[in-house]
Amino acid sequence: MSTRKGFIAVGTALAALAPLFEAPLAASAASAAPVLPSPGTSSSLTFDLAAFDAMLGAPATHRNLFASKLVSDGDVIDAIGNTMSAYRLVGISFPTIFPVAVLYHVGIALAFDDAIWNEILIPAIARLPIWIRSALPAAPKPGSGNPARHPAPGASADDLSSIDALLAQTRLQFCVCNNALYGFSTNLAGIVDESPGTLYDRLIKGLVPRATVVPAGVWAVHAVQERGFTLLQTSL
Repeated sequence: MSTRKGFIAVGTALAALAPLFEAPLAASAASAAPVLPSPGTSSSLTFDLAAFDAMLGAPATHRNLFASKLVSDGDVIDAIGNTMSAYRLVGISFPTIFPVAVLYHVGIALAFDDAIWNEILIPAIARLPIWIRSALPAAPKPGSGNPARHPAPGASADDLSSIDALLAQTRLQFCVCNNALYGFSTNLAGIVDESPGTLYDRLIKGLVPRATVVPAGVWAVHAVQERGFTLLQTSL
């Protein structure tokens, strides 16, 4: 069950079977919760393609795309930071560079803020399916938040090894896979005792700044390249 197809399929099956196991009183209470739409349908995501095109079409001399399906201790963030540092070493200014990161499958966890990590992912890590747990840091400490979010203690002012530093110093934009958000919501809802729809809304509201939810990460990898960005895939 380590594939993207299986990841979505499990969530879809759970969502379809849930009403069969709800007691009448529980069903009436759950009716007030947000409904989680199925991925791939017209109602599954409010996505503004014109705004997406406008965002990617902003002037830039250098357009770089980074894609990852895993957390892997923030490898994709390191790749972005190293690329930007190399540009700086050869005298190219950051305003002329446009980095975009597409996060899909379990990699979308990198786009969650500290609250999502502290309140959902870290407390539930021992109960997560192995194919999710294995993609996360080995033993995150309670309350430590997103492991790629903040600069390391004592980091220099021009350090680029964290999400916060990259957001502050560069034009970095994130594209977050909606199919993976759906999969997280359906697979984690029972663990955190929330409805899938409520958890989905919570995850979207808990994304880091400059994160755009896209219909599918695999679609975004192609769509961003079609708009003139070169690709570095940091995980397979």
